[in-house]
Amino acid sequence: MEDYARKESEFQAGIPPRLVSIFYAVFHEKQGPKVIYEVPEGSILPTSESTKQPILDFNSISEYIIPKDSLAGHLVTVCTDSHKVLGFPVYIDAHKYKKVYKRNNFIFNLCFVFDRNADTSSYEPVVRKIARVLTSLELESGFLYEKKMMYNVIEQLLEDLNSYCECQIPINSANTINLKLFPTYPNPPPVYDYQVPICTVNLEVLMDVNWDLTMKNVATRINGIHHVKKIADLADVDPGLARKCMEHLLYYGCIIMVDIFQFSNVYAVKPDIMRVLEDEAVQNECISYVTKLDAGPPPSFIKLFSLYCQLKYGVSLKEWIEENQVSSLNIDIRRFITFGVIKRFLYRVHKYPVLPEFALLSNGGGDSSNTSKLPLNLRKLLNGTHHYDEICTAENCSAKELDEKLSVEPKIWFIWR
Repeated sequence: MEDYARKESEFQAGIPPRLVSIFYAVFHEKQGPKVIYEVPEGSILPTSESTKQPILDFNSISEYIIPKDSLAGHLVTVCTDSHKVLGFPVYIDAHKYKKVYKRNNFIFNLCFVFDRNADTSSYEPVVRKIARVLTSLELESGFLYEKKMMYNVIEQLLEDLNSYCECQIPINSANTINLKLFPTYPNPPPVYDYQVPICTVNLEVLMDVNWDLTMKNVATRINGIHHVKKIADLADVDPGLARKCMEHLLYYGCIIMVDIFQFSNVYAVKPDIMRVLEDEAVQNECISYVTKLDAGPPPSFIKLFSLYCQLKYGVSLKEWIEENQVSSLNIDIRRFITFGVIKRFLYRVHKYPVLPEFALLSNGGGDSSNTSKLPLNLRKLLNGTHHYDEICTAENCSAKELDEKLSVEPKIWFIWR
């Protein structure tokens, strides 16, 4: 179960974008902004030996590469028609640091060039760090101003970051440039009390003595059946803390969230189900995932596909089981539904109870909310934005019990969506 869920639920942690070029620019005392080194050669400045045009026009962006003092010490991103340049311009004041420069200051910028549409978020801390390291080297030994080894540094940066996503460049006996790219993950979606977490990895294997006690307590209660509020109750922690723990696990792709499984649920298929017919690997996963263990031969995928297509609006899971005699088949129904949700070709049709505003108004037009037989806390949830799972979790009752509670109010509408 975990293996199949993990394949679909892993966040697209992004592989860092490929570097197109790295160049080192300074403010020259006579020529102004100037590129001193570039890798590969000819990528930024035209050369007489190559007929290829540079990938960008340095002169058109030079004021942002070597900018005014106000932009120094800040991450700067410049986009051209085809490329994105990421840099961190540095201004060193000669008087402040007791250095000797021809213009009483030294301005430099080591810039990283990517395709325009690249997600460069994973490179931002790297660009900041390399700027800090180079600044320290310059203040200690004049590493940049005297142009020591700089070409070799950027050449190795380009090669190692593209090939290994990290680099280790020795400068001298006391200094080494160590950089490492880390994947970036999207922020997790908000977690709600009525959602059910399903593990995509073995959390017990990941746990160690450094884990937060609340996180351990919450994680050990995840079984693919309990919703978040139930887990919080079992772990005796505040539901808000339980949700935070779930969001943390979601961020790292350790869990996915699904809805509460009940036989009164209604599901429907998406057009995306047709993609499954073209993917034999997913078909084999489906068969293996939904087949009951040691209960007979597995069903064919054609049969499973046919059963998925029978899930539709207006038909509860219980009715679907009876109509298709699913109980006689070697299928784990919970896993059957979960697989479709995980693979995103099946979606839940939620039931929303609505108490129209006129049901809370007296004949005289005054406020008669007290005339309703429903408690106030429940009436507040009947505005069409809260579905059964959410209300049942808040009221700590089953769908059948909620039906009974709402039956005393004849003016309630029900919306399925």
